[in-house]
Amino acid sequence: MRKWKISLAGVNANGDDEPMPYVDYVEYILHQTFEQPLRKVTEYPFVLQEKGWGEFDMKIMLHFVEKSVPPFVLDHDLNFQQNHYEMPQTITFSKIDGKHSFLKLLNSPATNASDRESSNDSTNDGSTHKRRREALTKEKSKRIKDDRSSDDDSQANSSAAVSGDEDDKIDVHQLAKKFQMLHPDDLIPLVNLVKANQTSDMYVKEDGEAGEFHIDLRTLGDSLLAVLWKFCDDCLEKYQKSHKKK
Repeated sequence: MRKWKISLAGVNANGDDEPMPYVDYVEYILHQTFEQPLRKVTEYPFVLQEKGWGEFDMKIMLHFVEKSVPPFVLDHDLNFQQNHYEMPQTITFSKIDGKHSFLKLLNSPATNASDRESSNDSTNDGSTHKRRREALTKEKSKRIKDDRSSDDDSQANSSAAVSGDEDDKIDVHQLAKKFQMLHPDDLIPLVNLVKANQTSDMYVKEDGEAGEFHIDLRTLGDSLLAVLWKFCDDCLEKYQKSHKKK
């Protein structure tokens, strides 16, 4: 059993870490064998800690404070070949000229040094992480940190336990009903989840002119169906809590 940790940090023009005030929250889409494959983290540096047996590819979805800006999906290879590694990424924002408050967040300098991750790897060459901050392209560099340590703990209640029970199969008809219950604001993140996990054997078709998105749920596979089910349940639970407060 291995423990691992992953976090996100912005990178300024000098290659130093900086906060990301333009990011509202981050969703980690883990391997289907995790009890809860979709994890939401709302506080910088968006740390996620887990433990499991194997390496896997994950999706990391950044949701921005400006809701009209679509989420950005990062592909991340979680592996144990090194105790610590960083993967710089660059995000280019377009068509945001009229969104002055969001532009201000993008171009604001880092002001809080205490927000930097304490496990910075001093052996890395900082020059490889330098990015030019240009107002015209609105580029921000993202550094993904993944710190892990080995753990021999093999408790049976690990969140990475695999279930082979056929009863765990997702009912696509019930899932389709959940889709219809979602608010319009939650449909875009739902579509982005599908796009982030789309493979060639899935039937997914987008009609931009008609503003429609067609999905054959039977082609999505158990892993993605489980993620979509969890997403819908979270949204519906949020609606119920909001209704009770009124």
